[in-house]
Parts: sequence; C-alpha cells; structure tokens
Amino acid sequence: MEKIDYPNSLVFINKSFVNLFDYINDVNHLDVLYLIDENVLRIHKNLFSNHFRVISVVSGEQAKSLQNINKIIEKIVDLGGNKKTCIIGVGGGVTCDIAGFIASIFMRGVSFGFIPTTLLAITDASLGGKNGVNFNKVKNVLGVINEPDFVFVDYSFLKTLPSQEFVNGFAEIIKHACISSHKLFVDLEKNLDDYLQIIKYPELADFNKLDSLICDSIKIKLDIVCVDKNESNIRKNLNYGHTFGHAIESKFSIPHGSAISLGMVVSNMISNKLGYISNKDILRISN
Repeated sequence: MEKIDYPNSLVFINKSFVNLFDYINDVNHLDVLYLIDENVLRIHKNLFSNHFRVISVVSGEQAKSLQNINKIIEKIVDLGGNKKTCIIGVGGGVTCDIAGFIASIFMRGVSFGFIPTTLLAITDASLGGKNGVNFNKVKNVLGVINEPDFVFVDYSFLKTLPSQEFVNGFAEIIKHACISSHKLFVDLEKNLDDYLQIIKYPELADFNKLDSLICDSIKIKLDIVCVDKNESNIRKNLNYGHTFGHAIESKFSIPHGSAISLGMVVSNMISNKLGYISNKDILRISN
C-alpha cells in the first residue's frame, strides 16, 4: 500500500475498505454519511450493512442535475446531517462529483472524502478538487474547486466492473502519459497485452500489476494540480482531449473515457495540421 501525502489531501492506495477508520482516524465514524452509487451499493451491500447513514445515488450522468442534488440534500437533512458531518462518496466519477459538490455547499462546507470504485475515478475524478454538476444538459457548468480530505483506493471494487469501465480509466491514464511522462507512455505500449487481459477478465485480475501504473498516473495529476489548483496555467494540460471529448460525450451519449479518447485523436489531428506533432506520434497515441 502506498500513501501519498499531498498538501490538501491524503491518498491511500491498495487498502481494504473494512480498515478505513484505521487510516482516517481523525474522522468519527458516527459523523460519516455515505453517498454510494446504486450499483456499488447493490453489489457490495454487506460492506455497508453496519453503517446506518447511507444514501443511494443514481448511476449515470443524469444524476448530476440540480433536481437530483436537491433530493440528496433533503435526505442528508433527514438523516441528521450537520456541520460535523463527513460526507464520503463511494462510486465512480459521477458520485465523486456529486459528493464533493454537496459537501462544499452543505452547511457552508463540511469535510469529505472519496472511495473511488472505478479506474477512471481513481486516476482522475477523485483527484484535484473539481466537483461539477450539470445545468440544462451542459456538462459541469456549475461547480467548485475543493479538494477532499482523503481519497481511499480499494482495488477489490474493481473486480466487479464491466470492461468498458477499464477502457474509460485507461483513456485518462494515456492522457496523463501523453502530457507528462514518456516513461509511462512506453510502459503502456510495452505492456498493452497484459493490460488488455485485465480489462477482459477483471474478476480474475491481479490488480497489484496495475499498482505502479495507477500510482504514476495519480502522481502526475497531483503534481500538476499542486502548482496550479485553479487552472490558470499548467493545469490546462489536463484538459487534453476534453474540449472535443465533452462535446462528443454530450452529443452521442457515449462513455466519458471513450469520448476523451476520440477528443485526443481530434486534437492530435489539428496539432498535426499546425505542425506540432508528427504522423508517427499520432499513430502511437491512437494505437
């Protein structure tokens, strides 16, 4: 297990959820309120049977509407939420966005953390403090930049994911490699067959084989956010593929990672026309 000490957050990697409070020992478990993706709650119901304040969050991008946010806040109030409440979002990027956004505005801000359960959420959505919700079908037009107190990664959640969720996560890992690490990019190229096996058969996978890949990807994002939290300079690099990707995602209702992959391809084509990237590099990235 690796612990990444980051100025505003602690990131715990490859530990079991059942030992959560051994690591976030400054949080009283009686103050915790979980917002859990409905599919995660259904599959892992026994894990949360001893936790009495649990709210199920609808899966999918449609959950990030203000109407749904209002409903969740009503449930938080009904469950006795107050200034001492620590909100923990358990799920993918949508759940992290919702939990972070609500925690940032409820009672003028309460403590919060994430337990990301998808590869995309582990390497991207749970990191960096962007917590956005949608308005009039425009993605993430409302939101805050507020970093979680902790991110707790338990690889066992990944074993129940469909292959598409790994494709989504690898899109962001590839993005991180492209913008910041030739070493990581070469690792992806060399070990592609091994990673494809994990994608195809996650229930049988040894996720320790992904550990260095995930840690490298996390550190790339955190290193960038650390020097430019509010996206005035270098953090804009993390948007590689996202300008076109968000448009593709909204127009065709395809998964975020797939849309970002296509967005990177389009960006590369434009960069090539402007003379910034070679045909050879376009092919390597696309492959």
